[in-house]
Amino acid sequence: MAATQYRATLEQIESLAYNVRSFRFKLIDPPQLTFKAGQFVIVHAPRDGSVVKRAYSIASPPHEPMRVELCIQHVEGGIASTYFWGLKEGDAVALSGPHGNFLLKEPLEYEPVFMATGTGVAPLRSMIKHLFHLNFSRPVWLLFGTRYEHALLYESEFRSLANLRHNFHYIPTVSRPKEWRGETGHIQQAFQKHITDYANREIYLCGWLEVVKAVCHDLEQLGVPKEKLHYEEWA
Repeated sequence: MAATQYRATLEQIESLAYNVRSFRFKLIDPPQLTFKAGQFVIVHAPRDGSVVKRAYSIASPPHEPMRVELCIQHVEGGIASTYFWGLKEGDAVALSGPHGNFLLKEPLEYEPVFMATGTGVAPLRSMIKHLFHLNFSRPVWLLFGTRYEHALLYESEFRSLANLRHNFHYIPTVSRPKEWRGETGHIQQAFQKHITDYANREIYLCGWLEVVKAVCHDLEQLGVPKEKLHYEEWA
């Protein structure tokens, strides 16, 4: 699908962690964004009379086309994230989309295993919400890795979903725990512990480039076929 220019209004800001916020936009013109779970938009951030363009994965699902939710980490000195941190509810924003080919493999006749670090959980959240909107009945796994427990984004939402959906398996893992009592270590270790059969599974990974490449390498070493690994990498 071709990308379109959009005008949107910031509808809600929510703190997800000390340096991560959710920004929900209402589409104004055009009033709807038709996209597929896993795709991203490009935000046009004004700076000194010019425009800086940055790509952000859509964290909301396709069945909510009138709104777009982005999950953004503040980077010290970062042009785009500084712009976002200066926005207030009601402000206008320009963006374009949809972009990207990080999509669920079809037909959906397999068990998806989602693996995320940090804000890389955003497109996977869109995919998970989309699957359950379709009443997907096969097991769905989310292995979410962070350094510290306070950085587990959408934690209460995923735990609630796991309580509501017997086929949703949420496994957060923390590599530098303080008072954390759940899984510890890296998501590769959680994968090795919980995912032992790859025959009817597809693995979707998202996070920083070096992390995704390291995880892919480790999974291949465990015997996961390369063609079963689907990922979005961020430079």
